[in-house]
Amino acid sequence: MKLVQEDYPLTWTTVDIRADDEIHEKFMLMVPVLEKDDEVLLYGNIGYVDLVLLFEEGS
Repeated sequence: MKLVQEDYPLTWTTVDIRADDEIHEKFMLMVPVLEKDDEVLLYGNIGYVDLVLLFEEGS
């Protein structure tokens, strides 16, 4: 994320899924998860190219 942030302005929040049973149940097999406005955008093995493509689609 930090490498992509050099080219695309973004902020993120890290969530410890172990702190909330509902969130843990929802995401335990998907971590890491990139979610925006309650919509899962990416999950699993997320790489630099995945993030760049996602941001370019949103432009």
